[in-house]
Amino acid sequence: MQKARVASGETVLITGCGPIGLQLLMVAGLEGARIYTSDPMAVRRAKSISLGAVESFDPTGGKLVEQVKARTEGRGADAVLVAVAHPAVVVEALAAARPGGRVLLFAANDPVTKIEFPASAVGIDEKEILGSYSAAVDIQEAAAALVLQKKLPVMEIVTHRFPLDRIQEALELAAKPTEESLKVLITHA
Repeated sequence: MQKARVASGETVLITGCGPIGLQLLMVAGLEGARIYTSDPMAVRRAKSISLGAVESFDPTGGKLVEQVKARTEGRGADAVLVAVAHPAVVVEALAAARPGGRVLLFAANDPVTKIEFPASAVGIDEKEILGSYSAAVDIQEAAAALVLQKKLPVMEIVTHRFPLDRIQEALELAAKPTEESLKVLITHA
């Protein structure tokens, strides 16, 4: 959130309502942003609404940018937080951001994938493309406090719990998530 400079009253679009996208949603909510989300899975869109999104869109219809602009008086989102590792989503995120807006690529950490986008999005529209993989070292305590002091409802995204003796099953589900799975928790008891 710090890198994307999300501020109170801003409109934020989060693409991808998996565990990372939903955690980004929670923190953007703490910042006081008006949040919209996008995910092809209805279950995940519904979860984002239960966690504070104003509205959630199915991107498979090809109308995501139109939907965002319709809700922002044609302007676009102040910040788009990308929690999906797919090049086409980045192009769509740039189109959904307002001129001068910010696009944070949280899931784009593959060293092989190449992303093509219109140079005018950056050169003329002055949109920023930012990258992030984790919280900076100097804010680790503050990030942990959000969870430990229960300021973020992180347990709301735990969909499956496995005892330690079923760890292989848990790891397989985490590696190949289903429509119903989000965060997988392994318990020691």
